[in-house]
Amino acid sequence: MKKLTTLMLLFSCMSLWINAQEPLKHEKKVYLSPDNKIYINKALPIYLRLSTSPDKKDGSILLKSESTPAYANPMYLDSEGYNTIRSPWAVDTVTKKTVYPKQDIIFEVYADSKPPSTTTEYSTGETFAKGGKTYTKGAVTIILKASDKTSGVENIYYSLNGGSYTVYSTPLSLQEEQEYSLNYYAVDHVGNAEARQENKIIIDLSPPMTSLDITGDIFENVISGRSEIILNAEDKGMGVDKIFYRIDSSTWLSYRLPLAGYAISQGEHTIDYYAVDLTGHQETTHTSAFYVDKTPPVMVQELIGKSFIIGGKEYASGRNQIKITAFDNKAGVKEVFYSINNAPYVRYEKPFYLSDVKGNLLLKAYALDNVGNRTESIEKGESLTIPYVDLSGPSVIHSFTGRSFTMRDTVFISSETGIVLKATDNESGVNRIEYAVDGSEPWPYSDAFHLEKEGLHRIHTTGYDNVENTSHAEFAVVLDNTGPVISTQFSIRSAGTTINEGKTLDVYPGHVVIFLSCTDDITGFDAMYYSLNGNTEKKYTAPIGNFPAGGNYNLEIRALDKLGNECHKEIDFFVTF
Repeated sequence: MKKLTTLMLLFSCMSLWINAQEPLKHEKKVYLSPDNKIYINKALPIYLRLSTSPDKKDGSILLKSESTPAYANPMYLDSEGYNTIRSPWAVDTVTKKTVYPKQDIIFEVYADSKPPSTTTEYSTGETFAKGGKTYTKGAVTIILKASDKTSGVENIYYSLNGGSYTVYSTPLSLQEEQEYSLNYYAVDHVGNAEARQENKIIIDLSPPMTSLDITGDIFENVISGRSEIILNAEDKGMGVDKIFYRIDSSTWLSYRLPLAGYAISQGEHTIDYYAVDLTGHQETTHTSAFYVDKTPPVMVQELIGKSFIIGGKEYASGRNQIKITAFDNKAGVKEVFYSINNAPYVRYEKPFYLSDVKGNLLLKAYALDNVGNRTESIEKGESLTIPYVDLSGPSVIHSFTGRSFTMRDTVFISSETGIVLKATDNESGVNRIEYAVDGSEPWPYSDAFHLEKEGLHRIHTTGYDNVENTSHAEFAVVLDNTGPVISTQFSIRSAGTTINEGKTLDVYPGHVVIFLSCTDDITGFDAMYYSLNGNTEKKYTAPIGNFPAGGNYNLEIRALDKLGNECHKEIDFFVTF
């Protein structure tokens, strides 16, 4: 009977299940692959037994090492992956003679101590990372994929929201708007378990919600020039990205700071606004109507009863009454106060008698409307006869001549830009306009004026009509006189230098390409042009190349910003044959 030597690998195993928050315990083991390769967990001991029969039930003898007993029984494999157990030399199984040429008998064993590695893929929905968490725009399907370099992946296990660990078989579908905790790991065929991984996933199905608040003066939907419109947005998911708004169907702008009432013209307005969150959900547009009231009440005083005029002065008896009438353009009159001959101010309730007044009459009064606009005090000492009253100053507007550039809510100009002021008055007519720059003393306006100093400037305008009523307005501009900064970059390092026509020039090969770039700190880059060796100027749209070799090249570059400010740069270099 022919005897066959069989090498047997012995191992012990243990299995322990624990709670769902911790990975399961996986035994270290031996694995026979479908292609009959033997894989063993590298941490397991190996015992070799000698048998003369392939039958497992046949008795076998544990092999002992005489030369290295300290490292046998058990023995351990030293190399990750491919290992061999050898016997020299091979003997023909029929003739029982040594096979020539001589060769070893090799038993292959693959040691594996490295766990698999698992990755996640999101097959549906858009994902965003923030603060160690993954946010998704809408429901998401998660695919777990694991790979192992040696024995191969046996299973992937996962636990969702603290549930029991389950073998992963199909993609996970997360549909509800909430935060999910996904724990997962993979185990290979010899019991190497990957360290538990955890993903925090937040399903975001809802857009942000924006609210509008008014600070300062407000009455119903009427606000004053001192009021501010504040937009606040909240988002249950990843957070708010931007709030957008527009006034009276104008261009949409990104909201950054409260909207000042003084910057909005007087009259009826609407504001549209919405928010977008960081996952792209856009809120439905909201619309609110409001009225900006910057006009104080108008007051009219009249003397009730008979009066007597002599020497150009009007006299009244103690039976006369003074009536003060106030009316307002929009918000409505809230209170009227008056003072007689510098006495403390008191609230006006109804016409009052002059029986307690002796001597000259000095009347002071002011009115407040419901959004806090206050009239200037009025004083009448000689007469209460009031002609036609013109209480409104001219309306002053501004415009620009030359180049200007508007970015969001900021206007940029250069020193070449003219600032034009224009006033209109439908009653007594315009008398003059004065303006002040950055808090300077007022200057009379006659023609377009220019600014010279770079930076932010605030221009305050005052319009006077022919009875010295005034109106005030303020606007801001940013002056930019500085052109862009030009940068050049060669596609390859210089091969050295050469002296050509008295100049030391960097040397480049004929296939060199030059990249041009430009930055501008304020208004931004507009266009760039270049001229090579004095030829016709071209607009830069792509890298410059295709230089015929063997020549000295001069490159002149010109760049402009959005206001037409220019800068220039010139470089010289040499291209070899």
